Amino acid sequence: MHNSSKMPSIDARTVTTYPKAKLQHTEMLKLNIIEAAASIMQEHGPEAVTIRRVAEKMECPTKMIYNLFGSKEGLAKRLFLEGCKLLSAAFQSVPEQADLALYLRDLGQAYWDFSRNYTSYYMVMFGGAFSEFKPEEESLQAIVTALQQVIIIITKAIEQGLISEKDPILVVNLVWASLHGTIHLHLGGHIQHEATAKMLYDKSLSNLIHTFFRSDN
Repeated sequence: MHNSSKMPSIDARTVTTYPKAKLQHTEMLKLNIIEAAASIMQEHGPEAVTIRRVAEKMECPTKMIYNLFGSKEGLAKRLFLEGCKLLSAAFQSVPEQADLALYLRDLGQAYWDFSRNYTSYYMVMFGGAFSEFKPEEESLQAIVTALQQVIIIITKAIEQGLISEKDPILVVNLVWASLHGTIHLHLGGHIQHEATAKMLYDKSLSNLIHTFFRSDN
């Protein structure tokens, strides 16, 4: 007698429905458009990013971009959120270290590398690249998520008595503001040579770690 239990179950097969396939296609199209906008901004600056120019690069009608993003502000928001994902991935790729001060230093280097490798995204997130885009709750929460690795390390250091300051968010913001300042001055042309900017950045990072981490530990 034939044993039907050995036959593959139809229910066990993965079936991609039309609505799901369409959604996947739409999301991939959005990602490609975001990359096109980022490419234009990287090469020509944020003022060059227009719906028409992005459509030309994508070889698609402007109506398609308006349908997907609603407006230039909607496109800027997606650039912002995508940048947050990239920054989060950059932090997560840093190997963990038992020495929290060294771990924080490595994350600081990852932040510098992100600003160099994804300058267009960085300027959308932190440089006010699009004057018409103002981050709202979802975007601001995405930044917090991206910085989660840094927040965790600072919190652990406080719990272990390595940092005397009791507010981890205050420490994170002080470190972030200082490091961002050097990067922003460099990207804005105020520190023209990258080697000089990197030297100042490394010095600032070292000073911050030395300031916050107790010397008796």
